Amino acid sequence: MRVAPPRSARRRRASAADGAKTHLTIRDVAALAGVSQGTVSKVLNEAPGVGAGTRTRVLKVIQDLDYQPDASARSLVVRRTGSIGVIIPHTGSYSMASSYWPVLLTAITETAAARSQNVLLSTARSEEDVDSAYQSILRGRRVDGLVVGAEQFGQKQLVELLFKGFPFVMVGKSPFVSHWHVDVDNAGGARLVTEHLLRLGHRRVAMLGGPAHFPCVHERLEGYRSAMAAAGLEPRAYHSAYHDETAVRYIKELLFDLLGAEPRPTALFVAAGDLVIPALAATREMGLRVPSDLALGAFDDHPYYEHFDPPITAVSQPVHDLGQAAADLLFALMEGEATAARDVILPTRLVVRRSCGSVA
Repeated sequence: MRVAPPRSARRRRASAADGAKTHLTIRDVAALAGVSQGTVSKVLNEAPGVGAGTRTRVLKVIQDLDYQPDASARSLVVRRTGSIGVIIPHTGSYSMASSYWPVLLTAITETAAARSQNVLLSTARSEEDVDSAYQSILRGRRVDGLVVGAEQFGQKQLVELLFKGFPFVMVGKSPFVSHWHVDVDNAGGARLVTEHLLRLGHRRVAMLGGPAHFPCVHERLEGYRSAMAAAGLEPRAYHSAYHDETAVRYIKELLFDLLGAEPRPTALFVAAGDLVIPALAATREMGLRVPSDLALGAFDDHPYYEHFDPPITAVSQPVHDLGQAAADLLFALMEGEATAARDVILPTRLVVRRSCGSVA
């Protein structure tokens, strides 16, 4: 039987609900969830030995006590650092080699500079050690707020940000918590490219997406499925890791199986920018020509795609606008301004090139 939290804990609950409490402790969470501090510690460290219901209750308390800057926070302005942080949950070499993160970072720094704010960037030591990106920037509270890439945003990082009282905005969605975030219409973009392939006469369109647990991958899958269902067609979706060697090997095996099947797909929707080059490499190694043997459309666009042979049809994200929206939302939270919604979703557009072929 669950024991009701003590009266002092109930008073803390009311205080937090009124927005007066900005920093959490394990003791606060334990009292409000009606569990021991040891149980909370296990949840924070994703350790075994905690039931699913208890884990959900503890995380719900943490989310309910989410930090929301208010008038009391604004009174601390004299102690501000004049800087915001950007956490990219990837290595620096990966992040800076992409077409996405540099554009996003440029928009954030431009928006911050207009407010005379500095930007501190933190990236991961390795793809297996994403937490290092958080630890290096949280130590010593050198920033007043954070823009966080949500791709590999976990429970541990969420709790640390909330416990330390950082206002933060995510780029993308978290798979397990609702928080202020900016994103693009992933489902809508996936529908655009799938419908384009269907209009060109393709009826057997397969989708290749990234890891299934990422929210953006799930949304793109839903967009693809909805377009196929509207056309009365059966979806055929597959998932791959982003690492080049792994992706090329997997795509070659996938294409071998698909092309040996009857009826084989005539088009491939590559639903992740990181998988486009591996997909092209796999088709080339198998002696397939794009688009005559296999039409190809992608999500998202890259400046080099128009120079490929053939040029790649792709969904374009407004990455610069996304970065500006993230920074604007963060500054609003830091100033305690009310926001109409916890999310900003921007539209995508389809850039049509020759990789999809023509009507069959």
